[in-house]
Amino acid sequence: MKRIVLLILMVIFSLPAPGKAADMARIKSHELKQLIENKSNFILIDSRDSGKYSQGHIEGAVNIHFDPSGDPNVRQMTLMALPIDNLIIIYDDSEGEKIAGELALELYDMGCDMDSLKILSGGIAQWEKQGYSLITSGN
Repeated sequence: MKRIVLLILMVIFSLPAPGKAADMARIKSHELKQLIENKSNFILIDSRDSGKYSQGHIEGAVNIHFDPSGDPNVRQMTLMALPIDNLIIIYDDSEGEKIAGELALELYDMGCDMDSLKILSGGIAQWEKQGYSLITSGN
């Protein structure tokens, strides 16, 4: 019996369980650019509000605004529609990636595999610093 309990505890404590956004994997701008150019299978989420999204976003991004003070049930209904077995890359407009990290943690809590979640390192600001283009709503 002690061996079974010990084995169960070993399994539980060996599983990755991020406690904060800093624990989430990052992807660099040039890596994301390659994925886009190769037409790889992934979901790209712009977590900024719709106004900022309309002004310019990364090609292929869908807008799922993360507002911590908003109704989480509405947001979770949208998130549940995502194919969580795909790679999901999230970005925001801050180099600290705070909002993107919170959205990634919410997806993780909803059952998304941690290996399938990545945050764009440096957010859209870093993307633009690399000279990569943005798409506006009219394009």
